[in-house]
Amino acid sequence: MPKALEEQLETVREELKTYFAKSADEKKTLGDTMESTKTAIAALQKQVDTIDQMLAAKHAATDAQPVSLEKQLRENENVQRLVRDRSGRASFTLEGKAMARLMERKTTITSPIVGYQTTGVLQIERIPGIVPEPRPVLKIRDLLPARPTVLQVIDYVKVTTPMGIASPQVESSPKIENAVAFTAYSERVKMLATWIPATKQILDDFSELAGYLESSLPYYVDLAEDQGLLLGDGVGEDLHGMVPQSTAFNTALLNATSGWQRIDVIGRAIEQINIASEIDPSFVIMNPRDWWSLRLTKDNYGRYILGDPQTIGSANIWGLDVVWTPNMTQGSFLVGNGSPVASEIRDRMSMQVEISTEHQDYFVRNMVAIRAEKRLCYLMKRPGSFIYGALNSSPIS
Repeated sequence: MPKALEEQLETVREELKTYFAKSADEKKTLGDTMESTKTAIAALQKQVDTIDQMLAAKHAATDAQPVSLEKQLRENENVQRLVRDRSGRASFTLEGKAMARLMERKTTITSPIVGYQTTGVLQIERIPGIVPEPRPVLKIRDLLPARPTVLQVIDYVKVTTPMGIASPQVESSPKIENAVAFTAYSERVKMLATWIPATKQILDDFSELAGYLESSLPYYVDLAEDQGLLLGDGVGEDLHGMVPQSTAFNTALLNATSGWQRIDVIGRAIEQINIASEIDPSFVIMNPRDWWSLRLTKDNYGRYILGDPQTIGSANIWGLDVVWTPNMTQGSFLVGNGSPVASEIRDRMSMQVEISTEHQDYFVRNMVAIRAEKRLCYLMKRPGSFIYGALNSSPIS
């Protein structure tokens, strides 16, 4: 029986050591190594190199996995039947280092382990950052003028009974006296805020999370502002928004004999503002479902009432900018304008984002509180310049 490669290598190395010692002696006595000794050393060194290569190839063949774990599972009929039927049992054999590598994981095999959502047997690619949830675009603040204030309560005086119109007067006769009545109104600055707890460790280890929280908290404060400016009832700490303070739509302006469409409702609301000598409107707010119902309205020939879809530009109707937002109740509308004479936002404190450990026992627990807040109020000075009502069609239209 031939010797194993390891034994052959050991034998050749011992013989090589002998010739190295012989070469050293020859150098001492003769001044140089004899040619026969050099030839023998070269031959033995070549044998050592050859055996080393053979051993390396042998070890590589032993360590290699001819069939990967994934391939074994895919090709095993029992496993594939279990995956397909979602019931029963399957057995398969893992030998050698495949079993050793599997047992080193010391955990249950699940989809995350093999590469679903996290690292595991399969390699994954991770995209930096966090994909945010769907968020409605905030549009209401952009419609209204805003300026800062340094006080907590904003008072303003409004004419409630205007002067009468002047009339022709007879020379030297007493002139007709006029009169005007005023009423004082006030709005208190309200605070909008939210916060979230987090551990310092997760913020350190997952840097994208800190950025996500610091950008998301202000968004949800602004979302509360967007809703409050539109719908807030002013009770307690709620903002006093446009809808509760607007003038109700006068349905008597609609023609019951000829009927009406939703487009007519908006036109009549503009008419109501004009009749009241209020400020001309510049926008109409509605739910996106209502806007697209209007936008897709066709005449009897199948033509779109509001224009060709291929050529239409910005969203508008009757010269008003259409502002659609899911915050507006479906089936309702608000016609208004962005003049500071009619209404305005007063900002007491712009958005502030703070991170602190000064909350309960957060310091000793290595936790932080992240808070976002702002302070403001909304003044509706001319309610007659804003018309709110139902966006509907007549039964006979």
